[in-house]
Parts: sequence; structure tokens; C-alpha cells
Amino acid sequence: MQNAVLRYNCVGCGICCKGRLVPLTLAETEKWLARGHHVAVLIEAFNELTWPKTSPHYAHGAARSVAVNEADNGIRVIAVFVGNALEQCPNLRSDNLCGIYEERPLVCRIYPMEINPFIYVDPKNKICPPESWGSGEILCSDGVANPELQDLVNRSRQADIVDASTKVAICAQLGFKVASWKGNGFAIYFPERMQLIDAIRDSRNTVVDHWMTGWKVRVDDQPLRQRLRVENVPLADDDAAGYVFHKL
Repeated sequence: MQNAVLRYNCVGCGICCKGRLVPLTLAETEKWLARGHHVAVLIEAFNELTWPKTSPHYAHGAARSVAVNEADNGIRVIAVFVGNALEQCPNLRSDNLCGIYEERPLVCRIYPMEINPFIYVDPKNKICPPESWGSGEILCSDGVANPELQDLVNRSRQADIVDASTKVAICAQLGFKVASWKGNGFAIYFPERMQLIDAIRDSRNTVVDHWMTGWKVRVDDQPLRQRLRVENVPLADDDAAGYVFHKL
């Protein structure tokens, strides 16, 4: 059950900048790469087997995804570009403060508020220490972010929509055409930094032929795999060539 008013005060511990992947807009991806840092790519797929087409979850996913393959085996693909901060954010200073604070990504400006409209912020699900909560500025009221934060959330969601087709085209150009099934796992690619820079640049100058076909889905769960096979969803082999598959 949500708090009517949730207050939050960052104590500067830096824990939210360690052991994670940082979702980036396409513009933020270019800045991240220009700083000499590395970007990973997460690719997910879904269709009406995941959610009914009339559901708000499907509408949200459809807005930030691209329809690929032919009609009889069509799926929707979401590509998420993430800054590699698995050890710690490369922009984190030795004093646990952000080295690019004025230019930090939207997701960092929004944290600990949730961007996903179907996830409510809950201190129990956050890694911030207890002293971060209960004092400071109002983060949200009844699950609704304060106006400044809500504007940032809206900008992030809009970027997801605007960037969707370009990100998927870039993935196809790089040969990244195996996706995980949403909710079942993550297909994670780690492109070379210059390779991704070139692909982003080329996405503005060239048309990627046939980027909407040839997509497959990696699923290790056998009942789900059989269900997708019956529905003509093209399935990938289990060798995970060129990517890391992390099952949920």
C-alpha cells in the first residue's frame, strides 16, 4: 500500500551508481560513448501472447517498440541502450558524487521515482539506505510524482517512443537480431564502442535493408518455448552466440 506522501533525501552514498545498467536515450547514448564509456544493448520481444492488445500494458509496450517479421510470425521488439555501470558508473567520483551531474541521464535525474507507469515507487524495493526516506523534498503523493519529476518522467517516456525504430534499426545493422521474451529473460549485447558509434552515425545516413525481418526469440523455458512455437514465433537456438542470455 502506498504512502500518501513520500519524501526522499539523497544522502550521497553512491550505491545507486554501482552494479547496474543505466538506460539511456539515443542522444544520451552518443554522449556516453563520446566520453569513452561503453554501452550495452538489451533486446526484448513480445506480442499479444504477453498482454491482450486492448490492455494498457500492451499499449505502453507497443508505443516504445517496433513490429518486425512477417504477419504470420510477427513480434514487437524493444531495444534498450544502457550505460555499462556493472562495477560502478564510470562518471562516479571517488567521493561518491556524480562527475557529470549537470549532464547526467534522465533516468538518474528521475531516480528513485519509477518511469514504468505500472510500477509504484516503494522504499522497500530500493537500495537507498533508510535515512534517505521520510525527510527532504516530496518525491510523490499517492504514487504521483511531483511536477518537476513528472516532467522528467514524461520526457523519458517520449524519448522511448521517438527513439524506438532507430534503436531497433541500429541493432539489426549490427546483426543483433535475437531478442529475449519479455518477462522471461534478457538478451544482452556488448558491442565494441566504435562499432556502435559508427552504427548510430550510419543510421542517419543510410537505409538498413531488410532490418524488419529475420528476428528470433531466445527462450529456455520449455513450456513457453512450445507455446511460442505453436504460435509461429521464430525461435533462436540456445547457443547465445554474440550475446549473453540472462534468464529471469
